[in-house]
Amino acid sequence: MRIAAVTITYNRLELTKSTIESFYSKTKVDKHVFVDNGSTDGTQEYLKDKYDHIFLEKNYGITDAFIIAAEQLLDYDFILKLDNDIETVTEGIIEKMLQFYELNGKYFVASPVDLNLDPNYAPRSFGKDFLKGFHVSYVTHTGGAFQMIPSEICESLIRDYNHFKLGDQAIGGFYMDRGYRPVYLTDLKMKHIGLNQTSNNYIL
Repeated sequence: MRIAAVTITYNRLELTKSTIESFYSKTKVDKHVFVDNGSTDGTQEYLKDKYDHIFLEKNYGITDAFIIAAEQLLDYDFILKLDNDIETVTEGIIEKMLQFYELNGKYFVASPVDLNLDPNYAPRSFGKDFLKGFHVSYVTHTGGAFQMIPSEICESLIRDYNHFKLGDQAIGGFYMDRGYRPVYLTDLKMKHIGLNQTSNNYIL
């Protein structure tokens, strides 16, 4: 199974560098596209010769930037939404997430546990389970900061647009209405290190 990652950037260059270093020291993907929303802090200069990228002339927001990239990546089996302020904690995290799907099927949208989860945005849990080697928590929605999305439901989501624009909880409802279960893989860890450090102009 092939996976493509999308990371959206808007300034915060040092966090982007930390995300890249942390991620690739622990895991890998088949393709990684960075979409920059018109950064003015050197982010584009840093990315342009090192990584696949799409440079936008202004800040179109998270939703539109993700759609621009995802539309080009739907021939991959999964699209990973990886924010630019993430510390990857678990070694081999992508390989382990793919193993979860191989063993349990594709009708899940999975995230690792965020060790810096903001309690104001914590999803409600519907219960816990053990699925073929993985501890899972069924939730209303998974964290959008590190989310592995099967391409079929990702395509439906970006075509719908309105649910995507409304944020994580609406997205979780969209998934469930179409037979996909949002889950946290509770043995896998990450840290959302950029909480409360988002630029005031970074819009949905």
